[in-house]
Amino acid sequence: MKLGVAYIVFDGIELLEHSIRQIRPHVDHINVIYQNHSWFGTPISKEDLIKLKSLTSARLIDELTLFNDFSPIRVKNHQGIMKAKGYERTKRQLGLSITLNRGCTHYLCMDVDEFYKSEEFAKAKSEIISKGYDQTAVRLINYVNVPIVHRGYDSIRVPFICRIDRSTKMTPSFFVKCDPTRGLTSASKNKHEFAPSIITMHHMETVRKNLTLKYDSTTRAVFARARTSELVDSIKNVNEKSSNFSFKKIIFPGLNSIKLIQCENIFNIPYQKWK
Repeated sequence: MKLGVAYIVFDGIELLEHSIRQIRPHVDHINVIYQNHSWFGTPISKEDLIKLKSLTSARLIDELTLFNDFSPIRVKNHQGIMKAKGYERTKRQLGLSITLNRGCTHYLCMDVDEFYKSEEFAKAKSEIISKGYDQTAVRLINYVNVPIVHRGYDSIRVPFICRIDRSTKMTPSFFVKCDPTRGLTSASKNKHEFAPSIITMHHMETVRKNLTLKYDSTTRAVFARARTSELVDSIKNVNEKSSNFSFKKIIFPGLNSIKLIQCENIFNIPYQKWK
């Protein structure tokens, strides 16, 4: 196996180094694909650009690629959001194409806020090799505001390491329910979902220096955007003493009050410097 990872980034770049360090020993090529502007025209910060170039100089990133094959969308209506989702899938396809061009046989597409424990990553990768899985998926835990509080396992899955060739494409569907920008085609029936006891993806969903920027840039379709400030304030109130949380139907309208779970800062994310 020659494994390539493509990180798809715009905001949350303060998380990137901490995510990469967990998987770097187990990966052959890491490409980071960034944008100068969000799908809706917000410019990337100079601080984030400096950080990306620094990580590349330090060889934590093998290749830094600018994605500019889109025109910023000015109206965040349904049509605009669907157009942005199409751009996002094209950006992920670029990551897949670069991975193939670097001679990789397997691909993992990641977002900047996704984390794997190093030892779990290595174990799952070894099992993929030994059992010849062509497509794999894992379950994920969503964190709220700080990396020491989460809301448990999500109902969706995230694509994990998949075998690729020149015919592989990013599609809206996958063998498990996942983000519609992240499915991959495959004719193979050798597919596997890992049990959480083997590997879990830790999703720092709302752990950010600038949470408003995350929601300003999101392609999520079901979202009462006029209430973004209320949502951000509600999330920022969560801390290690919080026991319950609600998105207040602003986003994820199907979720009621959620019981929160406290944990250790297992990835040593320096969140206290950001708050």
